[in-house]
Amino acid sequence: MCFIWETVLAREIPDTSYGIAKGDFMNKKLTILIVLLACGSFLSAATAYSTILSSAKANSPQMQNAELTYQNSLLTQQQNDLDDVVQVTVSSGTVSVLPADNGFNPQTGRKTVNEDLSLEPSVEIVLPNDGQTTITASTGLGFEYGDKDYYSVSPSVSAKHTFDLTGYDSDIAVSLNNSKTALQSEMTYRMAHLSFESQVLSSIKAILQAEQQLDEAKWNLSKAEKTLSDSLELGNMSEGSISYLQTVNQINLQKNSIAALEKQIATAGEQYTTLTGLTWDGVEDLPSPDLTLNILPSGNTNVVIAGIDVEIATQNIEAKNASVSPSAIVVNGGVNGQISSSGKAVGGNAGVTYNAGNWSIGTGFSASKAQGSNDLNPSLTFAGSWTNKTTKRSDDLELQKLNNDLISAQNDLTDARTEYVQSAQNLQLEILNYTYTLQNQEAQNSYLSSNLEYLNQLYEAGLCSHDDIEDAQKELEWAEYDNTINIIDGLILENKIAQLNI
Repeated sequence: MCFIWETVLAREIPDTSYGIAKGDFMNKKLTILIVLLACGSFLSAATAYSTILSSAKANSPQMQNAELTYQNSLLTQQQNDLDDVVQVTVSSGTVSVLPADNGFNPQTGRKTVNEDLSLEPSVEIVLPNDGQTTITASTGLGFEYGDKDYYSVSPSVSAKHTFDLTGYDSDIAVSLNNSKTALQSEMTYRMAHLSFESQVLSSIKAILQAEQQLDEAKWNLSKAEKTLSDSLELGNMSEGSISYLQTVNQINLQKNSIAALEKQIATAGEQYTTLTGLTWDGVEDLPSPDLTLNILPSGNTNVVIAGIDVEIATQNIEAKNASVSPSAIVVNGGVNGQISSSGKAVGGNAGVTYNAGNWSIGTGFSASKAQGSNDLNPSLTFAGSWTNKTTKRSDDLELQKLNNDLISAQNDLTDARTEYVQSAQNLQLEILNYTYTLQNQEAQNSYLSSNLEYLNQLYEAGLCSHDDIEDAQKELEWAEYDNTINIIDGLILENKIAQLNI
């Protein structure tokens, strides 16, 4: 990567100034032009960050699985949100075929009547309400194929509904669990995207840092080798001397460091290719980090889920209390009749039963009218039952456990709120440190720019060497590495802020 400060490149070098030869100015122009062309060649080859990130996500099985998992969670939510529907059950009932019986009953003086062919079709309808209203309709049909004049039809309709008096609504618990599942799925999906983006940024940062270190190491090596060569030419150092051997050892150490850095860059490049599916050629168009941190009054998703867990624990206690001390009224009733070749008969019934735990009491009323009779036969019944409760001790222990679960869920909610606030405070410190780093880097950039401009003036006046100019230019190049790395650190910090407030 190569960067040249714009003010230096734009400066015009006069033909004659301060007694400097024109050839020196031409050499200086040529040097700057070569550097500029090299920089332009590099920048044109860099890949936009958005392209890198899109390719990495498309290339990652991890992100593909995260997408599939998220889609499945959305389908599950759609299933959970489906309304209950009416349940209809149609049954043929018992179908029987008996041998024909043409017997004669001497007491009545009439032929014995048998239903040689009979069937009992029925329909049961369960409505999707809290009381699970059940309506049942059936029709008993009978024929005697030995006597084609005989038939029998026995229609009936009955209904039953349960009124729960405990006040517990199981739909609330279902809704809470569905909401929790939806929040967890959304949080996991967004966390996966942000974590993966930070992983890509870290991969780019590792390469840039190694490239910067390699460029500095090569520059220092070239300067050390030139210094050694100049010392030998000027006779300031002789081969075989202690200072010569020390210098050679230091140069060899620098070469070893360069070889290690080159291997490090190769490894980081392979990891980058595996992660993104691209070959490393630099990065450009990095977005500016947005480090705005808003502390949410209600907390993040973890806090919300912890609050839902408290509600679920409360619902579990209510459900257990409802099962331990049930209170319900069951209302039922129906009508039935029979129409046959022998006559007609009708009947009806209604009943109410109160269930409370291990005992129940109920009453029922029925009336019927037999075939060939105009008299209505009413009937009133009462019934009650009691069973000793064998699970009282177990129920008490279970309720204690559920109450402990509620206290634990409340503690978890407090911890989640505290952790959110502490994490936000830690991020505020990170943002302050990052801002301080940017301010220092900005001051460093300003100094390096001014220093290069100042050295350029000295060079024009013949008061500094070309090596001083090159050193200042290199420091600006390395500062651009730092600028880019700072942007990457800011984007990673931005992702941390986003993850906190999911």
